[in-house]
Amino acid sequence: MARGSLGSVLVSLGERRNRYVLYSLARHAETAPMGVEVLAGEVAGWENDMSPESVPDEAFEAVLDDLSRNCLPALSYRGLVEYDPLSGLVGRPRYSFLANQFVSFLTRIELGPFL
Repeated sequence: MARGSLGSVLVSLGERRNRYVLYSLARHAETAPMGVEVLAGEVAGWENDMSPESVPDEAFEAVLDDLSRNCLPALSYRGLVEYDPLSGLVGRPRYSFLANQFVSFLTRIELGPFL
């Protein structure tokens, strides 16, 4: 499976947290890379139906830990994120046209009320 392909995206969509990472990076594609803490705050906010600033510290830390240890390395392996654990920066590489369109479409469907 090609890195950054529609197939790579489809494999990653089963986990809600992975979807939220992809959605966040799509929303911030113009300003990426972003800090993993900023990403974790946004993901935790969507998961808890609240603003990132309102997320309890325990929930934020749990998301941050999972992103750093599991989600981001796996998504990086699939070519869907650029993650540097030393700097804590997360970016979005170029996806195939279909993968890009699919992520944009899903973002509007799943997160429409939050955007």
